[in-house]
Amino acid sequence: MNTLENILINIDLEKGYECLTIKERNIISLYYLEGYKDAEIARLYTLTRQAINYIRKKAISKLKIF
Repeated sequence: MNTLENILINIDLEKGYECLTIKERNIISLYYLEGYKDAEIARLYTLTRQAINYIRKKAISKLKIF
């Protein structure tokens, strides 16, 4: 299975990947690659669903710059 890093390198977003925090990388991987829902990720991180949604959207915005 491809990791988030490998996927982003393949589509020339390697620099964007480097700008993400570890938490952002993990949340994006869990959501998009593993199929977890925000509520499930929130339980793993002991955060609210809204906080996970915010972190994920912020990370995607960072990637859009590249």
